[in-house]
Amino acid sequence: MIYVKEETANTYDVPFVGTLKPYAHQIVQQQLIREVIDQNKKVIIWNEAMTGAGKTLANYSSLLYDPHIKALGIYPVNELIKDQYRSVQKNLPLKDWEDIGIWTADELKKRREPGQTTIEQLAESMNPAFRLILSNPDYLMLISQERFHSYKKGEQPALFYQLLEFQLQIFDEFHLYHVAQINFLLQWMALLISVAPYKPFAFLLSSATPRNEFFALARNLGIEIWRVQDKVKEWLDATKPPVFSKRTYLEPLKLQVKSSNLRQWQTAEKILENWRDVEEYLFQYPKAKGLVILDSIHEAQMLASQLREKGYEVGEVHGLSDRQKSEIELGKQITVATATVEVGVDFQGDMHKDFLIFEARSAGSFMQRLGRIGRGSCSKPSPPLHVWAYAPPYVAERINNQSPAQVTRSELKDFIMQSYQYYQDFIPYIHKVGGMNLVHHYHLIAKHQLEKKENPILANIKQSIELLYGEGFESQRTRYEQLKQEKILEPVISFRGQNTLESHLFRLKSWRKESEHHETFYPDVWFWDESIPEAPLRKYDFWFVLRRRMVRFITKEEMIAKVNERFRGAEREEHLAALQNDYVLGYAVAMGIREKPARLHWKLRSSVSKHKGQVVRIDRLSLEAPEDPWLNQELKQLFHSAEKKSWVAYMVNHSIWELSDLLRLPPMFRIYPAKKQGADWSIAFNSEAFQLWSIMERVRSEVL
Repeated sequence: MIYVKEETANTYDVPFVGTLKPYAHQIVQQQLIREVIDQNKKVIIWNEAMTGAGKTLANYSSLLYDPHIKALGIYPVNELIKDQYRSVQKNLPLKDWEDIGIWTADELKKRREPGQTTIEQLAESMNPAFRLILSNPDYLMLISQERFHSYKKGEQPALFYQLLEFQLQIFDEFHLYHVAQINFLLQWMALLISVAPYKPFAFLLSSATPRNEFFALARNLGIEIWRVQDKVKEWLDATKPPVFSKRTYLEPLKLQVKSSNLRQWQTAEKILENWRDVEEYLFQYPKAKGLVILDSIHEAQMLASQLREKGYEVGEVHGLSDRQKSEIELGKQITVATATVEVGVDFQGDMHKDFLIFEARSAGSFMQRLGRIGRGSCSKPSPPLHVWAYAPPYVAERINNQSPAQVTRSELKDFIMQSYQYYQDFIPYIHKVGGMNLVHHYHLIAKHQLEKKENPILANIKQSIELLYGEGFESQRTRYEQLKQEKILEPVISFRGQNTLESHLFRLKSWRKESEHHETFYPDVWFWDESIPEAPLRKYDFWFVLRRRMVRFITKEEMIAKVNERFRGAEREEHLAALQNDYVLGYAVAMGIREKPARLHWKLRSSVSKHKGQVVRIDRLSLEAPEDPWLNQELKQLFHSAEKKSWVAYMVNHSIWELSDLLRLPPMFRIYPAKKQGADWSIAFNSEAFQLWSIMERVRSEVL
């Protein structure tokens, strides 16, 4: 048992927001933002403040002191956008005429006027009344790459140029992005300072976990990096501000770390085996409420079902649950959830939790999930907070044998980071394909410029590419054209690393006649699940659906007929629009949950050996389930349809287990088993294909 101490910090009697007394990091960050704007600088301001320490106010308080500042808040998940919107509205006294824009598909749909296009709606939310826009990185891509449809000439690029007015740009939960996404965001910053070198930009990074590869590239670009915590000490020494009070912002808790074979997905079983510990806690504190976080939706559903059989009131929050009922489910006695609750859920009020159970495949996951509990001001919370963490055996053993009996959260974080093994960071990806997004923007922006040869903006973009990656612009442009010619460019210039919008990319070339998106593999399945009668239509990852559900494939027309029969009014129109405008692997009816996961693999042709070691677009792939005749027959019908399919893929003649161990692949990295003439292979698609390719050349020469 480890006792994790409360976290406290001083507040100071200095002007801030209304009558609020700020923490030191809040007032210092506000001053740094003013310095950036006043001195026309381009600076990354990095704030390592812990969860619960008031980062939202630190990020946005400057809006109150300078009416000319406009802020753009970028968050990795939409739930976090909603949470930030509520927090800003509650704590930031904007004037009556000032507004906040929310750029998510759901919110834009709610607020759209009849006949209004998406571009018109986005442009409207950038008028002077909107001081703040909250969005996700996808909109940066969609706008800067001119992917929103428009009949009006100049309307697409105009959106990007309007975003140049947002000189305060916040990137929260930065540690959640993988290397390709970090590289995308860095290219976004490079694009802004290349196109608008005369404007100041303060890029705020809120993360307790440093990303050294990001900072190294930013320094190449010439962007200054200011660490707030370094400046706090300078401010305290220089001004000696009066202390107002000491405030608790993270409550104390008791932590038990238990061993679980996470690789075999057995944590739910372990939780039930050890449930007596929870029962003893609940016997002492019968009104206590708890949260369980698992990585597998299937495990979450099975555990929730078995806890209900024990008599508990259990809610579920995961990728297949009804998002409209999330607050109700989170308010129940026990909520079983997946990573969807890691960010963007404020466990306060009816959703407050007193005990937490989670599994953690990495140090980052451990600390992120631990942060879901204890965000409060009580030094002795009642009931006392209790956490059970399930970790790999080697981690559990080290923590239980070597951890001090009492630690601060900062000390615990350091110990956890040291306890987990190193995972692959895919840094070579940056140097192999890192500059493709900027090269793409070079071509887009060149279309808007009258002077092509000696244009300062184009010269700035060229220089940024060369400074960032240490490679000449022409060699990077040659690589860009090669990837485009081979039809594998989209995963390295889109934020999510998928290719669901590549029809926009190839539409740029007039010679490109056929519609690319009709043949492209999309890794989702629309399925109809009668076990969820209130919301039977679902879309989810193909691998989960096929392995964990008994399915029968149907046609798109049959799925549309089901929607027409079940739904009415606006709900029906919304579902029909989603089906009509989407591209997926297939459509299916779920007929039940499998007791054991189906064993699937991709079948490779004998000719794929010539593509070994390359990212390629390949067709004539198919899935097989040799141990399940029913599913195998369904898959044959799906993959032998007349509709052409192709994949951006990387294939390796080693099993996924061999590669995972050899390369230290991160947990949840999307790589799939494959077979070629009975031999074990592995296959990865889209961004993961490029990430795997980027490290295999070195590994093959050293090991394989």
